[in-house]
Formats: sequence, C-alpha cells, structure tokens
Amino acid sequence: MIFPIFFTFALLLSSSLASVQDFCVANYKAPEGPAGYACKKPAKVTVDDFVYSGLGIAGNTTNIIKAAVTPAFAAQFPGVNGLGISLARLDLDAGGVIPFHTHPGASEVLLVAQGTIIAGFVSSANTVYLKTLKKGDIMVFPQGLLHFQVNGDKTPSLAYVSFSSPSPGLQILDFALFQNDLPTELIAQTTFLDVAQIKKLKGVLGARNLKHEAHEFVVQEVHRVPKGNAENPAKNQHILKTALASTQFLCYVTMIFPILFTFFLLLSSSNAAVQDFCVADLTAPDGPAGYSCKSPANVKVDDFVFSGLGVAGNTTNIIKAAVTPAFAAQFPGVNGLGISLARLDLAVGGVIPFHTHPGGSEVLIVIEGTICAGFVSSANTVYLQTLEKGDIMVFPQGLLHFQVNGGEATALAFVSFSSPSPGLQILDYALFKNDLPTELIAQTTFLDVAQIKKLKAALGGTN
Repeated sequence: MIFPIFFTFALLLSSSLASVQDFCVANYKAPEGPAGYACKKPAKVTVDDFVYSGLGIAGNTTNIIKAAVTPAFAAQFPGVNGLGISLARLDLDAGGVIPFHTHPGASEVLLVAQGTIIAGFVSSANTVYLKTLKKGDIMVFPQGLLHFQVNGDKTPSLAYVSFSSPSPGLQILDFALFQNDLPTELIAQTTFLDVAQIKKLKGVLGARNLKHEAHEFVVQEVHRVPKGNAENPAKNQHILKTALASTQFLCYVTMIFPILFTFFLLLSSSNAAVQDFCVADLTAPDGPAGYSCKSPANVKVDDFVFSGLGVAGNTTNIIKAAVTPAFAAQFPGVNGLGISLARLDLAVGGVIPFHTHPGGSEVLIVIEGTICAGFVSSANTVYLQTLEKGDIMVFPQGLLHFQVNGGEATALAFVSFSSPSPGLQILDYALFKNDLPTELIAQTTFLDVAQIKKLKAALGGTN
C-alpha cells in the first residue's frame, strides 16, 4: 500500500524544480576547501556515490600496533561530503592498540561488533573516563580530546566508528612528537621527557631528518640479537629483523605510558575553561539545542557508554522491524556532540516505511543479511541500492528514505546520525495515524478517500 502513496508524492514533487541542495557529492577533480570538496554536478551523480563497500573486509593488523583503521570519509566515500557524518572500520588483533590521538574536527561514537575493547578519554580538566566495552556496547568520545582503544583480550576485536564530520581529521600523539623533524631538545623542554627516551621513540617511529638518532637506537638493540649462523646469512637477516621488530614493539608499548603520565601532569596544572562535553541532564526539559548540561561533578564514565544496542529489537509488529535508539534521551553522553546511533532489526519481509529525519543525515551499515534501501531527492531522483554485509549507504538530512529486508534471513544494521536528536517523521503515520480529516488528506495528496480510510483503520487514525 505504500507505493501508491509514494507514487502520488513523486508526481507532486516532479511538478516543481527544487532549489534546495540536498547533497554535495565530492568532486575529486576540484581541490578540497575548508568546508570540504566542491560538489559534483547533479547530472553526474549516481547511486554508487552514496554507497561504499570498503568496510566489509578486515584491515591488515600485521604492524607495530596490531591494528588497522579503514576509513569511509569524504576522500573515500564522496556521498558524505558536506553531510556532517562519516564512518570507519576498526580491526584490533589480540594486544592491538589505537594509541592516544585526537580528531580535531569531530566527535566519535564507537560500536563494538566483536570481542572486547578497553577505551577511554581524558577531559581538559584531566578527568579520565575509562571503560571495558563488550559486543553491542557503544562509547562516545568528545571532539578534540585525547582518547585511545586497546584490545586486551586473546582474540581479535572489531568495531565500527562514526564521526560527526565527513573529514574528522587525525593527530596521533606519538607521531606528532616523534615521527618528524621536531628537535629532540625542544621536545624535552616542552614535555619534560628524558632525552634518551625521546631518541628511543624517534628510532622506533622513524623520525625524519634525524637518522643519526634512529641509528643510535638500532645499534643499541642489535647487540641484543642472538648469534646467527655464519653459513646462512639469509637466516641471520631474518633473525635480525624479527628481533628488531619485537624490540621496537615492546619499546613502543612500555614507553607510551610514561609519556601519557607526563602529559596528564601538565594538563592537571591548568584549569581548562573549554567545555569538552554537555552530558544531558534528563531531569531538565529539552531545548532547541538539546538538554541542559549535567553538573561536571555528577558526570561519570557510564554517561558516555550505552549497552542497549547489544540486544535484538522486537520485530513482531505490523512492519516486522524494530529500531533501538541511542539518542540523547537514551544516551546522555552524546548531548551536544552532533552524533548518535541506533540499531535496526528487520525480520524477513520487514520494512522501515518512508520517513525523514528533520535534524540529521544518516549512514547505515549492514551487519547481517541484505537490505534494499533508497531515498528520493528534492528533484525527484530516486537513489536505490541493495546492500550486502559490510556495505554502507548515506541518506541526506530531511529526505524521504526507506529500508526493506527482501532477503530470506533476518537483517541487522546500525545507523549513525549527524545529530544527537535527529528527529523522525514516518510518512504513513503523519498522514493516517492521527485526526487529520480524510477530506483534507484527499485534497492535499490526491489519494482516493477509500484508500485513506483503509490506512486510517490499519494505523489507528480517526476522522
């Protein structure tokens, strides 16, 4: 019954030339500016610009940190350009670590899809928020704050990370200090770290233009390599490489904590006036910009963690679907941070009817099954795609869109929004699940009265 309704609305939309810019698909042939890439011409935009399949494959974790991040930012996924949202995949092998880092341009929400992850961040007031996350848990990290993720388990972990920007930026603490040509003396002066430790980390991370410092470190570690076989130079070389790699990784892991401790001491010596976050005070009324802020003294790590997405929603209903939200009203830590998350369960034949989110753009990632998804632009162009496991699709703010499970098995997806309270208006409910008079609906939609009354009876509308 939904398609006759949509067809009528499509006819109405097609009668006007919409001047609203629904999206700005990245034009990679033009340079990137402060607000993102220039827009591709609408005539050249296809549904593939709004779909990205790169997150279905595990990243390569055979590296010093035993981790891999696969981004779907504007540079890889043109459809998110200008929409205030993006996604990435995080793979952590056993013992893997994403070192302390910041995203200057975005807040972040991490969802654990497999395994366990120890995650935390440090506020400008030097308060540490630390939590062990299990499958289905999510945690938010406010924009610009130092944070990290560690897999302390014996099995690999997988997470999906949403950002409140199509280009969130990244600055890794260790790389900023030790993987460039910043003089050792200046680092020592501005961090209070020992010169010997700085040189060791520069050696591990390969500082540019300071090869003599790296050489000193390597020479020290070569003396610890086991004796080789004079008759087998190739084997000796393998032993050397293995020993160096092992030594470098151990140095990295053991030395990161003193560095962070030093930075915590530095941070604690100042009272930061910056408001890092605004955890929702759910006892106060919601306003246009969100909830009032809870007193910092009452904020705890559980405000930044939500465990409600680990349980499947109840799909025994008329649409055979369930949406479990983690918006500001359920997850106070995202209040004011420009991002939120939800879980979508679709039984076989399940459907999320045509709807809009007035306050946020949306990125959907398929975790299980297949989902047919699409949206309609203001110019009445339809963008429709069948999404497989690992695929993501973006839906621009305010546009009619839908999801349908046409497969033979249950489908599961997680949905990120560019707002802590994206809002929701379901087309059928807005027309047929209230007391809007049938005659007015008929006049303003051109639907038959019989059709309107049938849908009102099914959805509980009156008049």
